[in-house]
Amino acid sequence: MPILRNPAWDGPLVIPVSLPQPIRTQPRHFTWLSAAICVLGAALFALKVHGWSEYGLPVSFVPSDEPVSVSVGPATLRLPESYIATARQRRMSRLEDARFEMLRLAVRWPVMSAADAPAGVIVPENGTIVIELESSPGRESLRARLDPFYRRLARGGELAGPDGLKILSLSARGEPAADLIAFDPTAQNGFIARCRSTPPAVSAICHRAFTGASGVEVRYSFEQALLSDWRQIDRAVAEKILEFRLR
Repeated sequence: MPILRNPAWDGPLVIPVSLPQPIRTQPRHFTWLSAAICVLGAALFALKVHGWSEYGLPVSFVPSDEPVSVSVGPATLRLPESYIATARQRRMSRLEDARFEMLRLAVRWPVMSAADAPAGVIVPENGTIVIELESSPGRESLRARLDPFYRRLARGGELAGPDGLKILSLSARGEPAADLIAFDPTAQNGFIARCRSTPPAVSAICHRAFTGASGVEVRYSFEQALLSDWRQIDRAVAEKILEFRLR
């Protein structure tokens, strides 16, 4: 484009600018594009939430108090869905033929009602007892390892524990008692639990296991602060599983 200059004008040179031509796009095209982006975003979010739930991460899932029927190995149980500890297993329990290799439950001590913690990763704290049911025939019990293994590792011999228990410390000499075995010395196949303190946990957690009806192994975890209630807890867990069991 030629540059025109007025001979009578002494000011700066002005270069004319051509405006771009209007595009032939209608406004509704932008509306459709925005709607498509929103739909795609919603689909990606739903896919991500599904992935989280598959790996047991906390996902909002409102439990129901309606009973569900589930199987763990040869045992069949009927229990309120709210007792099941994870959102993924709650969803699975609603299937017509719900079978689990391991079923995780959560109860509140001492009332043994369903724990009201959010579904997801539930830990044994603030009075919550986490119970796991698993069909594992032939697994060696903790009691079977007491004499040949734990007594040899113990430091300082047997110590007196709460409510008649004996304590074996497995921690190294001079170290805090962060790993111990608590057992009932009056019964050959009686109560035994291993309590360990693993940072950053605030309190030590005790793990107890026994074989229930139908050969299903019952494992439960609770805070070491509740160890003085071991008789009542052991009885209450066994009775709760019997309450749920159909055969």
